[in-house]
Amino acid sequence: MKNTIVALLVTILFAVLANLLVGLGVFNPAPSSGEAGASHEYQVLNGQQMDAIGFRAVAAEEGIEVSEEGEINFPKEMVDKIAKVAMLPRTIIEVEKDGGWEFVSVTGDNHYIFRRAR
Repeated sequence: MKNTIVALLVTILFAVLANLLVGLGVFNPAPSSGEAGASHEYQVLNGQQMDAIGFRAVAAEEGIEVSEEGEINFPKEMVDKIAKVAMLPRTIIEVEKDGGWEFVSVTGDNHYIFRRAR
């Protein structure tokens, strides 16, 4: 019985020491959590910003003028082209082209996350 308790205590001691050494970076010299995202910079766009980018891209492609207030008057026959389903992939491509951004994810509340290497 006494040997079992001593063996368990020694095992726990080795586990604690190993955890301490890994935490200090002796066995695993990976960057700490604060430095993990240091090699990338991130950009987050909300749904309205994404729509504005997409609408401006379609307007530029079709030669439609954008007013100084940012208003765009699309013809009714362009409804299929400016629908959310058709425009979202195009908008993501436009953002990726502007500055080397890479699409990462979208949140549940329509925030689009992009990243690029520093």
